Formats: sequence, C-alpha cells, structure tokens
Amino acid sequence: MSTKWVVTTAAERIVLDDAHQGGTTFTVTNPGKAADRVVFEPVAGGDADPSWFTVDDPQRRVLPAASASFLLKVHVPAQAKPGSYEVQGRAYSADSAPEESSVLSGRVVFDVAAPPAPPERRIPWWIIAIAAGLVVITAVTVTLVLTLGGSSPAPSASASAAPVVTAPPSGSIPVPDLARLNETQAVFALKQAGLVAGTIKHRNDPTRADTVVEQGVPAAKTVAAGTAVDLVVAVRLAPPVLKTPANAQLKQADGRLVWDQPEAYVTHWVVSLSISVCAQGPLTPQACNTVPMVTARTDAKSYAPSLRPAQNMGLGGTVLTFNGTFVWTVQAVDDFGGIGPAAAVLPAQMVP
Repeated sequence: MSTKWVVTTAAERIVLDDAHQGGTTFTVTNPGKAADRVVFEPVAGGDADPSWFTVDDPQRRVLPAASASFLLKVHVPAQAKPGSYEVQGRAYSADSAPEESSVLSGRVVFDVAAPPAPPERRIPWWIIAIAAGLVVITAVTVTLVLTLGGSSPAPSASASAAPVVTAPPSGSIPVPDLARLNETQAVFALKQAGLVAGTIKHRNDPTRADTVVEQGVPAAKTVAAGTAVDLVVAVRLAPPVLKTPANAQLKQADGRLVWDQPEAYVTHWVVSLSISVCAQGPLTPQACNTVPMVTARTDAKSYAPSLRPAQNMGLGGTVLTFNGTFVWTVQAVDDFGGIGPAAAVLPAQMVP
C-alpha cells in the first residue's frame, strides 16, 4: 500500500533578490505506520521554466509519523520576462509508481521584477569641449568682422536676450507608499524615487507575509534625495533544516547540533533539549519520563549541548538513571524576538 504523503509549504510567496534568486522550504510528512522513501521534485506552473528550480538531496527515507524538509532554490535568468510565476512541490514514494502516491503541495508564487531603466546617456566630455571651441571661434570671427567692417548692425532681439539658467532641482522628494509591496518591490520603488532602503528588519507575521508593514519615513513626506528609509517586512519563518541526523552520538568534549535556515536574513535561533530520565525506588517500579532541561538562544547555526553522558544518582532512596539520550529541536527567531515554527524533533545521545 502506497504512503499517503502530506506536503506543506513554509511560505505562499518567494521573494527574489536583485540577482533573481530565492528559495523556500517544503515539508513532507509520512503519516503512515511504516518507513518509506520519498522523492520530492518541483513542478513549474504557468510560464515558469523547470530549469529555474533545484532541490538538493531530493530522495530521503522518512520514518513513520516523521517529516523531511526540502529546500527549493529558485534562480531565474536575467532574460526572463517580468511577471508573476508559480511553482508546486510533488512528493511520491520511490519504490512505487509515481501516479500511485503522488501528492502536490499548494501553489507558491514569486514575482520577477522588471529591470531598472537604463541610466541617462551623457554626452562625452570631448564633444562638449569641441562645441565650446567652435562657439569661441565663431564669437571671435563675428567680432572681427563687425570691427573691421566699420558699422554695427542693430542687435536682434535674440542676440540681446540674456541666457536663461535653469535652476537645479530642490532635492525634495515625496516618499512613496510602500505598504503591501514585497521587499524587492519596495527597494526598487525607493530606488526609482531617488531614495535608498535603510535597515530592513523582518517580523514573523504569516497573515501578512511578504509585505512591507512599516516604513521609517511616512508616505508622502518630502525628504532630500538619497535619504535612507528603514523597512519592516512581514515574513513567514520556515522551520530550520536539521543537519545533525537522528540518533547521532555527540561527544561531551566537542559535540554540536547543526542546522541550516532557508531564509538568509535569520541570525538568531532558540534550541530546546529534553532528556530521558528513569526513576526507581525500593517500593516502586522503574518509570521513565522525558524532562525539559534546556531552552537556549544562539546566534550561530550550531549548539553544543551542556549534557553529560550516562550516569546514575541517588535521591532519597530513589535511583535516577540518565542514559545520555535526549531529544532536541530548534526554532528561528525574527528581528523582534518572534519565534517561528519548530524543526522536526530528533533523538540524540551524549557519549564520553
């Protein structure tokens, strides 16, 4: 019987950078009672080209009631037509025909922005120099002719008129309204207006994901050209992708838990550890429980557990046994302290 895979997306929209690159995470869950191998592949929609999408390690073994995360990378070529495109994720069992277990995710959209307008072409300096020289020569020639000719014709109205000097622009620029634009569109709109994007912070807010929710300078306010405008962008944080495999054995001296994050702007994480402790007393049978032990914040994509290998200790006639095993997970933290969804919970063990 084929596995009924469940495919979910971390975000409904992908934000591409100036190089037309981006990515998002798809999570494939095995709800069955047996382990199975899953194949994950992107499905281009509409006018999107399949060559724009890549997935590392697309085939994985997934335990029952467990999940696997797949990072979809998007790289749109520069010559692609601007517009809105979409992609879906497809999962199916590696050991059966795709049509028997194939499941599609929801659609994820992304926008390819139009390239900025080419800069105004300037006249080369040497052409200006030649033109200026011709003007000087003409003026000298006219002066000599008038002087040697002995009479001066009446100046024309155009000759007596003073040259008009155009004043430079004042430099006051109205700030555009960036609400409801995505990050790429907002940065481009500021650039088109003669302004620049300042500090860009991200807030985990799935209900308004991929939109600007705050701008440092109010819309329509006039500022000097080149002013930096800070932005706050709502995002849907994805679960971290765990790199340390399940049941890994970590040495107490230098063992580390390692993960990756689909969003490049995330720089903080929260790690949670729970240990398995068994208690047995003179009159009570052995009972084992998972006890939360550590919730730590880190600014790196790795963490060294401060746990000891297997040990026993007595407590009022009761013997507590810790065999070194624990479970762990990690969550991304946004720029405002908001916490995203947790990665898969994996077991591990501390060894000497």
